[in-house]
Amino acid sequence: MSDFLNIFDFCEGSRALGPGLRFVIWVQGCPFNCKGCTSPYGRPIKENILVELNSVAQSIINNKSIEGITISGGEPFLQASKLSYLAKMVKEVRPELNIIVFTGFEMDVLVWDEAKQFLRFIDLLIDGPYIEELNDDKGLRGSSNQQFHYLTERLAPYGEEMENGERKGEMHIIQNSKVLHYIGIQNKKQIINL
Repeated sequence: MSDFLNIFDFCEGSRALGPGLRFVIWVQGCPFNCKGCTSPYGRPIKENILVELNSVAQSIINNKSIEGITISGGEPFLQASKLSYLAKMVKEVRPELNIIVFTGFEMDVLVWDEAKQFLRFIDLLIDGPYIEELNDDKGLRGSSNQQFHYLTERLAPYGEEMENGERKGEMHIIQNSKVLHYIGIQNKKQIINL
């Protein structure tokens, strides 16, 4: 296994993609072509930004202000073995951090070995493709077909807020690229056409 994760971007502190301050990773590459995708530049299955797994793990471990990790995409399960290894390294040192993962796959198809291994580290899986016509402007999911799977009880107390609460959004300037990024699940009225 390569010691590198292929990502589109990351943010070391956001409150828009789950409870508390979170380290967010957007992986590169997605097999789905969801109309209205909020991360179209993360879809191409190609090498983009390669980051060392140990380096990412240390950044997360050393960030004492975060309460959790959110992984989105692209499609995280295309790099399930690497993300599983990353989660294992982090959890060995910071077991209190919870992990939320967004996937376009539905839970019942995540049956290959690497996917099962990754699922062991996930506290909340939000599954299913984004369907623009089903965007109901509710909570942390993009569209109403997407399901919340609480794989542990750690995030269950936030269930009502995450499933039905008001969506949050943030604008971040990524220091190295000097690019303005929107972070969060967009309301229909906020959709930014790229």
